[in-house]
Amino acid sequence: MSTTMSPSPTSFHEWLSSGPQVNSINSIPVVKLAAPADGGYHPMMESLVCHLVPIIKSQEMNIVNGDGALSLSAQTEGTVELLESILASNSEKHVDPSLRHFFMMNNWRYLEVTNQRKELDVIFGNVWFRKNREKVQQNYEFYRRYSWDKVLEFLKLDINNSMEISIAAGSMKEKLSLFNMHFNETCKVQCTWSVYDEKLREEIIASLKNILLPAYGIFIGKFQDIVTNNAYEYIEYGMFDINDMLDNLFLGNKKDN
Repeated sequence: MSTTMSPSPTSFHEWLSSGPQVNSINSIPVVKLAAPADGGYHPMMESLVCHLVPIIKSQEMNIVNGDGALSLSAQTEGTVELLESILASNSEKHVDPSLRHFFMMNNWRYLEVTNQRKELDVIFGNVWFRKNREKVQQNYEFYRRYSWDKVLEFLKLDINNSMEISIAAGSMKEKLSLFNMHFNETCKVQCTWSVYDEKLREEIIASLKNILLPAYGIFIGKFQDIVTNNAYEYIEYGMFDINDMLDNLFLGNKKDN
């Protein structure tokens, strides 16, 4: 039985980006769909996984048969590299940089969970799964930096003992007002976003709580010390309010159900 020869290592990247792989992938209709507005994983992912898995499995078979094929790790890495370039291109359609990274995080998570369900650990290997988890984490950190780190900026205490009480109180009132506005806006937007699986959603919310709640508690404690009697006129959210609003993030269309 004749076999199709795989390219040499030096020509693999060129073959991958311009040969039959990219042509067949681009022929899948959903590849050309826009990235979901809610930051969820791209609909092409299901089709691409179904498309790529047989290719990668056949590459494994080539190695077993000893027909001189390229090593599996290099082929797998190159195939996923093509997928990454398609996703990156789609992510650029999101104007909000935090949503851009949220979208990428969702897609890498989808790929990881799907491959585990299909029991492809042996084919992809532990190294690939570790790298994929790193991509999920990196994109989460960028998402948080472009959205929640900006909200946290308003909770920074930049007053000192030499500052007059009236000036310190005025500064903190302005900061709290800005925090209230940005926190509300961020929650309002991100409650409509979607996370691929519930475990990831819980992990993100827990991480945000661990960062936001202590900072908010410290700020409000200091605010009450300085503003004293009429402090509650400016405090829109209690600790339980902050906690509950974070719990309602990333519900997507579930919020209307």
